[in-house]
Amino acid sequence: MKKIFSVVLVALAILVLSACATRRNQAPYFEGVNLTPTIEVGQAFNPLDGVEAKDREDGNLTDQITVSGWEQGDENFPGNYEIILSVTDSAGETTRVTINLTVAGDAPVPVITGFNPTPTFYIGSGTYNPTQGVTVTDPIDDDLTLEVLGNYNLEVPGTYTIRLRATNSAGGRTTVTIILTVTESPVPFTLSTAPMTITLWHAMGQDNTALLNKYARSFEQKMATEHGANITVVIAESAGNYNTLRSNMINAITAGTYPNLVQGYPDHVAEYLNGKVVVNLNPYIHSDIWGLHGADAFDDIIQAYREENSQYDLAGTFYSLPFNKSTEVMIYNKTVFDALGLTAPTTWQELIAMAPTLRNHAYANGQTPTSFRPAAYDSNGNAFITFTRQFGGQYTAINFTNMRGQYLWHTNQNTFAAMQFLKDNNSIITLPDFWDQQYASTPFVNGQVYVTFGSSAGVRYNIPGGFNAANPSLGTTFQIGVAPIPYNADRPNDRAVIQQGTNISLLTKGTSQEQLASWLFLKHLINTENTMDWAINTGYLPVRTSAYTHPTYTAFLNQPNNAIAITALAAYQQSGYFFYDPAFVGSSRARTQVGLALERIMLGDGNIQQALTDAFNEANLGG
Repeated sequence: MKKIFSVVLVALAILVLSACATRRNQAPYFEGVNLTPTIEVGQAFNPLDGVEAKDREDGNLTDQITVSGWEQGDENFPGNYEIILSVTDSAGETTRVTINLTVAGDAPVPVITGFNPTPTFYIGSGTYNPTQGVTVTDPIDDDLTLEVLGNYNLEVPGTYTIRLRATNSAGGRTTVTIILTVTESPVPFTLSTAPMTITLWHAMGQDNTALLNKYARSFEQKMATEHGANITVVIAESAGNYNTLRSNMINAITAGTYPNLVQGYPDHVAEYLNGKVVVNLNPYIHSDIWGLHGADAFDDIIQAYREENSQYDLAGTFYSLPFNKSTEVMIYNKTVFDALGLTAPTTWQELIAMAPTLRNHAYANGQTPTSFRPAAYDSNGNAFITFTRQFGGQYTAINFTNMRGQYLWHTNQNTFAAMQFLKDNNSIITLPDFWDQQYASTPFVNGQVYVTFGSSAGVRYNIPGGFNAANPSLGTTFQIGVAPIPYNADRPNDRAVIQQGTNISLLTKGTSQEQLASWLFLKHLINTENTMDWAINTGYLPVRTSAYTHPTYTAFLNQPNNAIAITALAAYQQSGYFFYDPAFVGSSRARTQVGLALERIMLGDGNIQQALTDAFNEANLGG
């Protein structure tokens, strides 16, 4: 009853956060906009024909609409044009819509990609180049000049319209529009010497908490030495697990008692964003004074981690940075594989092919068809998502217009094919529930399975005889091997490996000086030295490329008898295939439900379509 009551309290807190957001001023909206008009060359065009702008609080705002990206005379050139309509209400809420106009003609047109349509530049954050990352392709000309039209001033706050235009030799033209916002940075230029205390909430165990405290003390000393600052970092008592940490945070947001920094998964961050307490890290990341430059270069953070932490809106705003990252790897009984002359499979089809050989060996050593399976996947949810990816299927997505998640698995034929593959091979690849276990590590150590797929941070639990940090061997009764997750040989271009682990967010707690101090501690946590130290001591993965190439970490990876080292090496070998799924309020429900569906498909009645449909319906019960 106590557990049910706690769940109800958390659900009510989420509803309160959502309701608070709903009661705030509503943004204006447009009516009558044709988003994809087509005209002939020379035909007159007015992007405001039939358009109205309205606001629930201010009424009709049609006369306040501004048009960007359209100039008289553009209609005389065949091509594609992005025109942006903007309107702002009395509360400062701005709504924009993009009209993609086609001026039809005989000439083929260039294609412009890779631009940010609504960037924000914080004064004192280096430079801005509207063409950075932009690509122009054209069916006629190999090399087109990209024109930049419009003026902007990076030292004066305001909104500036910039147009990027490419014209080919046949007269075909494409123009895209960028609305650049230049604003004052919230980041202080100096760090106060007055005493400050900041707090980090987390869910780490005792040993890892000790490491966090070590980094806190080194940070305090660094700030005192370099800036004369008097900062105290409090590493709070562990929440015990991430679900409890999430519940504590939701309650704290409602009560206004949340910390300065919090560890969390992306879907947790999505919920905290709903409570309006997460700080936009962009001005901190790019600050000329305090940003991620030089030895702490932002681009040094592994790209997949950067992408995961900027997924929360279309603008790519960073609301967190990576901390304790892991992935899934394949753990196998190397002693058995060596005795049979086998090497670790690189594809699922190779694993299926070697299954009879593994079975014969197991049966010859006392196992039976009711006790042994060649392979097992630790996480039902991760197995569903990974196989769906590798078979080209769909799982979830997010609609950025309303920030709602979308559940896509129940109608996708490739997702169905992935489930059919697992069902057809469930006597070879199984789930821990086959042995009534939560994880496959226990049957693996007992010799009841020879291959498991699980978190790189959990490999230590698969070592027979247990893990000893002082002597991290590969096992006593048998040796383990660790290799990358196999892929689908029929779709090698869809090779995919899930990236896991939590990130850290900066919250709106305290003064601007306390927020700056919190940012600097986050920056300290993920610098090359500390992310490398963290990885060596915990089994998690470094978040910076420079850590992988550092002589200390390179020497660590080259220890063939160190279980943590060979795991990190296997994880790094597959880092080019990392993926993450979109985070939104309700994405954790999706993972739970598809995990239950997979269990039903592999160990239950095997009804794939009904399992997928029921999972969809159950996930949607949460709203």
